[in-house]
Amino acid sequence: MELAKLWVEIIGLVASFSAAIVALRAFLRGEQWKRAEFLAKEMKEFLDNPRVQKALLLIDWGSRRIALLDDSADDHGYVLVTRQLQVNALLPHTFLSPASMEESDAISSVTQRYTPSQAAIRDCYDAFLDGLERFSSYFETRLINIKQLHPYLRYWIDKIHEPVQNADDAAWKAALLTYVAFYEFPGVQSLFRAFDRSIDPSAPAFRGFLEKMKDQELARRLAAAAGSEYEGRRVRSLIQSAPART
Repeated sequence: MELAKLWVEIIGLVASFSAAIVALRAFLRGEQWKRAEFLAKEMKEFLDNPRVQKALLLIDWGSRRIALLDDSADDHGYVLVTRQLQVNALLPHTFLSPASMEESDAISSVTQRYTPSQAAIRDCYDAFLDGLERFSSYFETRLINIKQLHPYLRYWIDKIHEPVQNADDAAWKAALLTYVAFYEFPGVQSLFRAFDRSIDPSAPAFRGFLEKMKDQELARRLAAAAGSEYEGRRVRSLIQSAPART
């Protein structure tokens, strides 16, 4: 009888343990589904944002007419956006000449240093980068994992990070990465690192873009604004070609 009772207790424990495992698996599947549903909703809101949509066009095209301005503007708000226009738009405000305004108007003077098209480009990138900051926070708090972000963001992460040979593309990328560093989007930098695509000022990718730029003086200024040491292509070539001291 004692042996039978023991077997009954063992069978009961096994059954309870099995039921607990089944319940745990069902709970985890439910949690995964909820997180996937949450991310899909967040991504839809992000990608449906008109400014984000324009930012993706800005990233994807070297030259394209984009409806940057409101419909009341000339040509229904369409602007031919080139890489050079984007570079000019993304320059830190400290690069630009101060507007001739009273000191009391200092806050509004920053926006008036940029043309309407340039200001609109900055707004689009701000919306895009703010969204990446949000997704980075979800990743950092383990609400989602990096694999869940791949289908949505991998193309754009790679597009920004990948090497280029064209000097105009290099200048645009260097200006964009400087913008991220100068205006402090640490979550964006963290997210790129999680994708193994570092855009930190000290990363090879950033330095590679600087080296491809035609305007090396601007490259050095961008590096300084981003907090990176960069001596420039010309300076290094002079150092390397200098005769060795005996």
